Amino acid sequence: MIETDKTYYLHENVTGREDLGCRFRCVLGEKGAEFCFDVKDEDLISPYREDNEDIWQGDAVEVFFSPDGDTSRYKELEVSPFGVRFYGNIFNEDGKTPVLEKLTPPFEASAERTEEGYRVAIFLPYTALQGFDRARAKMNAFRLDKKTNGEQRLYALNPTHCDSFHRSEYLI
Repeated sequence: MIETDKTYYLHENVTGREDLGCRFRCVLGEKGAEFCFDVKDEDLISPYREDNEDIWQGDAVEVFFSPDGDTSRYKELEVSPFGVRFYGNIFNEDGKTPVLEKLTPPFEASAERTEEGYRVAIFLPYTALQGFDRARAKMNAFRLDKKTNGEQRLYALNPTHCDSFHRSEYLI
């Protein structure tokens, strides 16, 4: 598990180069996990308005969280710059082929515009996580940055060095 209550910068996902465009912090508190993202983004692109729409096709931040350290099964939490949430169980037996089970998001999220982009705060209560073990839990954090020309740039706390975030061995 990453060191909690410490600020990190995400890295470009393929090259691994640190990028100052997204700060991330995780705190494992008494009642739940808090994930905070501060994103620099000049063009917010996210036409989604309902929870569990495919918000990863626009601007969004994500956390993959394995509450018990089993990287073949983890939770996917996403939030758009406008507070739209996405949640699901991921089953990824081979570490490269995720199978998604969409669920009603059990977490709270807030999103707000900032001068340079947006800020997202997520609170995931431990009561929503069967088998949570603070010592064994693993995670990774991501940013998806959709550009006006249709390109999508990917950033990760622990880069997967490919065009997909769903690489289980990169959960830390």
